[in-house]
Amino acid sequence: MKQTYDDEASTLSDAALKISTLFFIGILIIAFTTDGIATGTEEGERAPLLDGYAYSGNGWSSFDFSQEFDTTWDGNVTSDWVMIEFMDTDCPYCVRSAELFGEASTAFHGTNPEWTGAQVNFFASATQLDIQGHDSSRAEIEAFRDKSTGQECAGQDCANRDGSAHTLITYIDDLDQENMDEWGIKGTPTYFLIQPDGIIAWVSNGGTNVGDYDGDGEQNTYIDAILTHVTRDQDGA
Repeated sequence: MKQTYDDEASTLSDAALKISTLFFIGILIIAFTTDGIATGTEEGERAPLLDGYAYSGNGWSSFDFSQEFDTTWDGNVTSDWVMIEFMDTDCPYCVRSAELFGEASTAFHGTNPEWTGAQVNFFASATQLDIQGHDSSRAEIEAFRDKSTGQECAGQDCANRDGSAHTLITYIDDLDQENMDEWGIKGTPTYFLIQPDGIIAWVSNGGTNVGDYDGDGEQNTYIDAILTHVTRDQDGA
């Protein structure tokens, strides 16, 4: 009987050892595959996803924000950065700032020979704020982006807003405010600059003040943030 007892004890010990080993291996896998970076909307956090449909000039289609990022980014200049504006097509300041946002989307694009940095892809998450007169629609978002007539943006025809059509900016439908709520947006416009790996590098409200990098007399704009943070070619830095 004593020998039988020892055999059973040995079997139980072996089983416990195997379970412990598998558990330890699992812990190691999690440790090596998880970067430990929290998801949030502060600098240094991983940007939340954006849900909904997007418009880039050829109809609305489902949008997968995760496809914009490369989690293995090593700091190279060939990977794209992301600039997001949370806006409302009836927000007077958003209308006034549309010209500069459009110009920036061109200036920091890979097709601009004078820009020596990584390409910055521009997005606008268009919501409908709970303010009287802010009655938007997908048609209004299209008119705002394309600068076309027939829709009213902040009390005027969308075709009369400053600047040109936003041909390089993708607009995301957030009329239900889901993205705005997920990102904790308190007012429009609000801007986020995101690294190629999905980590937020700069936020306009409450983030690091990067100063007046471009010397235009305005401090801590998204232009200053791009010039400060976005990867540049060594020869052009």
